[in-house]
Amino acid sequence: MTEPTTSPAPATPDKAGLFEDFIDIFGSPAKVFARRAQANPMTAFLIVSVVLIALFIASKNAMAPIFDAQFQKGMDAAMKSNPSLTADQMAKGRGFADIAIIVSVSIGIPSALLLIGLIGFVLAKVFGGTMTYATALMVASYAYVPRIVGSISVMIQTLVLDTSKLSSMHQLELGPGRFFDPVTTSPLLLGLLSRFDIITLWVTVLLAIGLVTVGKVPRAKMAAVAIAFWLLGAIPVLLGAWREASTAG
Repeated sequence: MTEPTTSPAPATPDKAGLFEDFIDIFGSPAKVFARRAQANPMTAFLIVSVVLIALFIASKNAMAPIFDAQFQKGMDAAMKSNPSLTADQMAKGRGFADIAIIVSVSIGIPSALLLIGLIGFVLAKVFGGTMTYATALMVASYAYVPRIVGSISVMIQTLVLDTSKLSSMHQLELGPGRFFDPVTTSPLLLGLLSRFDIITLWVTVLLAIGLVTVGKVPRAKMAAVAIAFWLLGAIPVLLGAWREASTAG
């Protein structure tokens, strides 16, 4: 007489709250992605977007010397190609630039998350997985949390460093780009080096973990997914650097 077999008890769902999500993403990202796979992505999307925008605005005044140097560099290039520009026109342009920076960041951050979500949605299919766009946006939003750490790092650096001696945001990166002179170094090289920033690499790894965890991409393809994310992210950075180099030239 055989003893009746008992089926294992179902696993208890992970019911951690939103606050735990933003803590666990640093140590147990796969758990965060798994428990939020079916959740509405807009909560994380809005929190990350608003926090990043707020941190930028809070540190904008401290970064003013860097923006001034970048604006002057652009004006020098503009005057070289159009000598008829006057000092009054340049002053008006500077005032507009201040507003444009805030607007571009306020639009750019959520737009970047929406685009990264779309890229993740496509890459999941390319690498043999499947996921909805909503799930891909959730992955993008949580994977972007290290950007908050990066923004706080920038804020701290602007408080302890003499920003009047800085002329590029690359000098505040947590990567090799900060060790190169932005005046003498090619914008293309600086753009490429920025992709090796610790925060950028961290975000890239989290995106790959997300696609494997909830996008059903085979774990053996995680490295390939991370490389694909890294390369696709480099395209707009290098295009912007190329335009800057062309204008300066």
